[in-house]
Amino acid sequence: MATSLLSEDCSSVAEANEIFAREKGVLVLRPGDGCCCSLYFTIPSGCYALVTRHGADEDYDGGSAVWPAGLHFPYMPWVGVSHLVTKQSVVLDLPVKGCKTKDNVTVTIDVALVFRIMGDESKGEDPELVRKFVHQVTPRGLEQQLRDAQEESVRGLARSLKHTEVYGVRSGNHDAKVLDNDDDDDDDAIDEAQRDEIFQGSSDAKDKADAKRAVQKGIDITETMRANLNKQFVPQGVLIESVAIKDVRLPDDITKQMFEKTMVISQNAQQTMFHANQLQNNRMEQEIETLKQTFQEEREAEISAGAKIANAEQVKLDDAKAQATKAEAIIREETSAKLQNIRAESGLECQRVMDSMNAALVKIDTEARREAAEAEANANLEVQTLLASSELQKERNIAKSQEVIAKAEGKIAPWIEKKNEFDTKQLRLNVFEKLAENQELIISSSTDEGVNLVAMSDAILQAPDSDDNSRGALMAQLALMGQGTSAFIAPGRPK
Repeated sequence: MATSLLSEDCSSVAEANEIFAREKGVLVLRPGDGCCCSLYFTIPSGCYALVTRHGADEDYDGGSAVWPAGLHFPYMPWVGVSHLVTKQSVVLDLPVKGCKTKDNVTVTIDVALVFRIMGDESKGEDPELVRKFVHQVTPRGLEQQLRDAQEESVRGLARSLKHTEVYGVRSGNHDAKVLDNDDDDDDDAIDEAQRDEIFQGSSDAKDKADAKRAVQKGIDITETMRANLNKQFVPQGVLIESVAIKDVRLPDDITKQMFEKTMVISQNAQQTMFHANQLQNNRMEQEIETLKQTFQEEREAEISAGAKIANAEQVKLDDAKAQATKAEAIIREETSAKLQNIRAESGLECQRVMDSMNAALVKIDTEARREAAEAEANANLEVQTLLASSELQKERNIAKSQEVIAKAEGKIAPWIEKKNEFDTKQLRLNVFEKLAENQELIISSSTDEGVNLVAMSDAILQAPDSDDNSRGALMAQLALMGQGTSAFIAPGRPK
């Protein structure tokens, strides 16, 4: 809750929401110029923004004085946000001290106003009101006007009430039951569930009527104050949403007298309630004793009546048991005779059934054997017929297959010969390819073994990775030496 209205400077628009949330009385912020090389500026949500160009007011596209929230690009560095005005509702605390009541008692009445700055186009308001508020009204001027306007109304309200009625004008004391009750209603007509006569004390109908008038007057005066303030401030771009009287403070001596009066009423109510409680406890104890005695007598009477009924029922039960035993013996004898007759008849019937069953089994077995022999003979005949047919078909199929194979071999014989020649050439090419890939292969155009031996030995000795002491190098040297000495040996001389 704000106690004064202010306008402040801030370094950038990014701090606006934080400052508005922290400082409840700040209505207008003046952001700094920011970077001189920037080609854009931003406007935070929840604020009215006014933009200037070289210090002169700049309207948004369409002629609106208020620029929308978001990023605005491109704009030269001398175009930027000059003022940010909050859109949120502000609660301003305006206590009025030294108010004189109707009976000349000095009281302090604390009033809270809820208002906001107008200029929201979505609510049908004129954005030009924001610019008017910033340059003409100003937060300090608005605070002074609000204090002056509401102080006059509050002092007039206090002058129309006595100090015993002034508490009723508080906004939190507007009880619907007090406002709805009629002054002429009888106390006996009020629902007992909604009140307790003991706690009402010794207040009379006049006090209730005075309280109702004070409450209604508080409601009327706050609504009147809000309407009057809106007539004055709406043209200036300020909408008063609510007026509330938070608290009323009386002098200490008056407060003490009212407290003592309330305590006397409460003590009387307490004493009355104590006596009523004792009377009620005595009545309850007497009623409990009476009920206990009545219940005890009824219980004894019920016990006696129950014993008589139980004896009569026991006699009936004994008679029923005797008759049931006699009936049981008769039923057992009849049942035994019936069971013997049933067993005899069932034995004869079982023997007849067994004889019929044996005869049927013999007949079924004979017919089954005959049908089985016939089925076996027919099956053998069918099997022999099928075997002969299948053997004949087999020989025919073999003959046809041999004939087809012979014709096929005669037709593809040239193709098979060409395929074999192709495979042979392919193998020869694979051999040549392996020889070509062999880096150590030596090719000679001579058919002389001596020349070929000298060429192979020279290649072994000239190899870059050859070792003169290796076995291959030694063998190559020996071969060259042998070939050289053989040239000096005459033909026909022993070697």
